[in-house]
Amino acid sequence: MSFFRRLGPVAALSALVACLTWGGHAVADDMPPHGQDKPPGPALSPEEAIQKMTVPEGFSVEIVAAEPLIVNPVAMTIDERGRFWITESLEYPRREPGPGKDRVKVLEDTDGDGRLDKATIFADGLNIPSGIAVGHGGVWVANSPDILFYKDTDGDLKADSKEVVVTGFGRDDTHELPNSLTWGPDGWLYGLNGVFNSSRVKQGDKEFDFTCALFRIHPRTREFQLFCEGTSNPWGVAWDKDGSAFISACVIDHLWHLAESGYYQRQGGPYPAYTWSLGSIVKHRHQKAAYCGIHYFDSDAYPEQYREKLYMGNIHGNCINCDKLERRGATYFGTGDPDFLSANDAWFMPVVQKTGPDGCLYILDWYDRYHCYQDANRDPAGIDRLKGRLYRVRYKDTPRAQPFDLTKESDEQLIERLGSPNVFFRDLAQRLLAERNHPDAARQLQGLVLDDNRPRKQRMHALWALIGSGPLESTFLAKLLAHPEPAFQAWGVRAAGNMGKVSAENLSTIVALARSPAPDVQLQVAIAARKLEGADPLAMLVDVLVSCGDDALIPQIVWQNLHPLLEKDSAKFMALAKKHDLKSTPNLARLMPRVTERILGKKK
Repeated sequence: MSFFRRLGPVAALSALVACLTWGGHAVADDMPPHGQDKPPGPALSPEEAIQKMTVPEGFSVEIVAAEPLIVNPVAMTIDERGRFWITESLEYPRREPGPGKDRVKVLEDTDGDGRLDKATIFADGLNIPSGIAVGHGGVWVANSPDILFYKDTDGDLKADSKEVVVTGFGRDDTHELPNSLTWGPDGWLYGLNGVFNSSRVKQGDKEFDFTCALFRIHPRTREFQLFCEGTSNPWGVAWDKDGSAFISACVIDHLWHLAESGYYQRQGGPYPAYTWSLGSIVKHRHQKAAYCGIHYFDSDAYPEQYREKLYMGNIHGNCINCDKLERRGATYFGTGDPDFLSANDAWFMPVVQKTGPDGCLYILDWYDRYHCYQDANRDPAGIDRLKGRLYRVRYKDTPRAQPFDLTKESDEQLIERLGSPNVFFRDLAQRLLAERNHPDAARQLQGLVLDDNRPRKQRMHALWALIGSGPLESTFLAKLLAHPEPAFQAWGVRAAGNMGKVSAENLSTIVALARSPAPDVQLQVAIAARKLEGADPLAMLVDVLVSCGDDALIPQIVWQNLHPLLEKDSAKFMALAKKHDLKSTPNLARLMPRVTERILGKKK
């Protein structure tokens, strides 16, 4: 009521009437939407909007596309020809599944002036398409309850076949739908789901019942997995130069490093029995706890101080926040940098951030007065469905991207692209090489990975291209497991875990790496222990636990993989534990109360 007391009697009556008619079209224009401190004011034109934005010295903001070319944009990716794929939603915030008016649109710059001027509708009939990725011969779209795969078989940029890859995602909260489809460094397609969006995916004899989670799909086999669980309504997945996963989330802390098999703090809802939840990697906060999108920026189009950092869209703060990362054992710690962009406009809603072909940061803007479901649900007619913007943040006179088509480049040219100073080209070349999976290219990639004279980033992307192609050759895996740099060793262990079966010699090496001095390697051994055929996971997990020192992440990952084994193998675990003095193995001692609780809770 304090809001109405601040108004005069006539204005208060008008506002009250507007509040009572929420759910229809009448809304109080001067009422602050949820999460905002004051009324948003009138919408700005795209030209007015960029004039109000503030960016660091030397940078400028340019309009790449705007209404009517794009409206209500939700998700975006950029393909191997520099075309922008954007999903648009006029159905938001509709909860009911089924066909709708939404679509996937392809935008192109036909005259090279840096502004998109041609739009083609690739697919329509969708209902809040909340994620998109291009790869493996088609286009992947998150359209709850489904993850869809579209193909254009005749080259006219229009989908003419559709496959339901997996289904079972919920629509309880249309701010928490499956989103952010992103290719991982291992070649799997990753995506996120929110805490209040209950989902149940069935595949063969497996059933996945989950809410907030990072999931992944294998592009060839269509296998679905939960990579890890927890957080809130995350939106955006980013990968750093070592291939670690980061997400942004709302309400609770904003930045998370996610490791496979981990279970992270939830915004709400119950935890599975015996869960030891992991926390965020930050102690600081930005303006307000509503985030959308995250991107690891690495391009020489910007000065060095802006590279290898995470850029996140802050919805309520109407800006782009920036965090830098510091390695701490097997995990990271994030600290805040000054905001990269401030819109100074409450309508600004950054939903996606991507590096483009020119090396600049691109920002997709939903642009609406309403940021949260509270307003959208009570006044769906008040949502602005006629606006949407795409911006480029350009440093000085950074040149426009020249026309390119990576699909026409040879394997040798793509291998050279793996060394590009622009992560955009490294990522695309890596994916295309993995898709082609040519034996001659594989041999070149193996040599590149093991050549210490080549740039590290090029070698790492070469390794990921190999891993994305399929199982690693045994002799190459052996060399990888003996690599002098822990990051390459760790990826060897991770690849072996995904393969499931390796030679006896390589398995023996991985077992020994449980006592590696490198936290990255130990972490991956703990994750792979239950996946490797012929391994003794209990022994491996205990070896990691007693060897990992004071690492902040590894003991909890060990526990998440250990406690299911105690249902049947508790006696074996106790025999292994007795071989160690608890006074000299504090991690084991720390775990024993949890072990006791788990053993006492065994099914009869």
